[in-house]
Amino acid sequence: MNQVSNMSMSISLVRKELESTLQKAEGYFAQYAEDNEPGQLKLFADELNLARGTFKLLEMQGAELLCTEIQSFSGDGSVKLSQKLDVLGQCLITLKQYLGVVLDQETEYPVLLIPSINKLRRAAGHKPISEAHFFAVNLRPRLPETERPNINIKPHLPRIRLMFQSGLLRVIRAQASTMVGYKLSGRSLALMEKGFRGTMAWPFWWCASAALQAIVEGRYELTQSRAALLARIDQTMKAMIKNGLNVFSTPFVNEVHKDLLYLISLSSEKSGDIAKIQQVYGLKAGVTEDQLKIQRKKLAGPDIGAFTSLSKAVKDQIGHIKTNLDKCANGYLSEVEFDSLNGLVDDLARVLKVINQEPLSEKLRLQGQQIRKLEQMPNRDKMVVLAAIADALLQIELASQDFSKATADTSHKIIGAGHYSEARIILFDEIESALAMAKRAIAAFVEDQDKLHLANIKPALDGARGALFFLQEYKASSVVQAATRFLNERVLNNPQGIDEGKLEVLADSLTSIEYYAETLSHSDSNSADILNLAVKGISQLGYKVA
Repeated sequence: MNQVSNMSMSISLVRKELESTLQKAEGYFAQYAEDNEPGQLKLFADELNLARGTFKLLEMQGAELLCTEIQSFSGDGSVKLSQKLDVLGQCLITLKQYLGVVLDQETEYPVLLIPSINKLRRAAGHKPISEAHFFAVNLRPRLPETERPNINIKPHLPRIRLMFQSGLLRVIRAQASTMVGYKLSGRSLALMEKGFRGTMAWPFWWCASAALQAIVEGRYELTQSRAALLARIDQTMKAMIKNGLNVFSTPFVNEVHKDLLYLISLSSEKSGDIAKIQQVYGLKAGVTEDQLKIQRKKLAGPDIGAFTSLSKAVKDQIGHIKTNLDKCANGYLSEVEFDSLNGLVDDLARVLKVINQEPLSEKLRLQGQQIRKLEQMPNRDKMVVLAAIADALLQIELASQDFSKATADTSHKIIGAGHYSEARIILFDEIESALAMAKRAIAAFVEDQDKLHLANIKPALDGARGALFFLQEYKASSVVQAATRFLNERVLNNPQGIDEGKLEVLADSLTSIEYYAETLSHSDSNSADILNLAVKGISQLGYKVA
């Protein structure tokens, strides 16, 4: 009997116990969400601890770690209640669905739980774990011999890095130029691999080039952690250019190297550098990217069809409410129908709350309280109340158009459907154009030291700073503000020449903000790793950003 069958049998033996434990935990969590009683939260954590112990006995590393993180997060008093309920609720659902996936497939995929684990860690202010957290590999195997190249790559490193950055930006944008971006980045990594043959840096660049090849040829999903990994390759380039080849013995680069090898291990490619690296490093992930794609979809919960059904159900409910409101306006709604109308409104408000549309839910609930008073109201007052209820229904109906896309707005502001998205698009366009103009101006100044190139840079950066501030990206906004100060204080008002290296650091920081804005514009995810690159860069220039 193989290991998979043994694990399946072990899980089957404790299946009812696990399901019962998670069901109890879910019940305690629901009670805590209802009345905020700390005792219920402790009972919830106790049940999760029982589940964690069971997962540990079964050697289900992913589920065990997720339970540990849930326990830790539930006891964190520094997290806002609304955020705690949201994150814990999502992770509890994921844990239950994951158990179902494991039972169905008779195989554990701990990497599937890393996004949920990192969601908890980010919310608690902790460093996220890497995608290769559960992956083990020897980073120092016996390597094949390579001949040193005839070219000196060092003078070309800044240009090669810029090529990689240009490609990375196109990849993160996820637009029509994505493949062009992969080609640019792939070309730069191929140059690095060739240029550093015969040195201690070569294994890293060999793996980096092959990993990007695996992503492209295997059509890997560009997850948040993978986008951050590409940014860390850029950071490695920068560190190498500044500090030399010693960076390849640092923990940071070793971690990046391990992540690259994990991506290579997921490839189904059986030839070329990918296959050679799999053989040299003895890579045995036991799963491919294609298999993970299937399991991610199963774990994701309701598919688009479910959200479409939700949208239709909401619209049908609104239709019933409107019919009764019309009857009320015309004065022939019976007492029984008043009760029915009140129930319909309450039900819809509860549904909206469940799908994280709390502002709309609260608005409808408050308007619904007026329904029972309509019978005794004079016609003029009745029309005012009916108009307010109709307005709330219109906002819900407009918002429901996005439910089919699974993009419910969880903000605490009620914005007309479509207007919020349009505003974001305009703001991100402003950021992109402003930062691009600023980088062109800096590049032109570096060439001939003519400060006229920088004459219009302040208004552009002020526009980008304001857009980021409006998007509530205060740290990114502060980085742009610090960049403006640096240009004013150290360049424009400085009669002496400026070190070209400092201008390169400034350009790197602005590029990182550009990358960060791109990730936000497409996924609404907080790519802290990319933002931290900008903060670290601007701090090197003497400007601290909290």
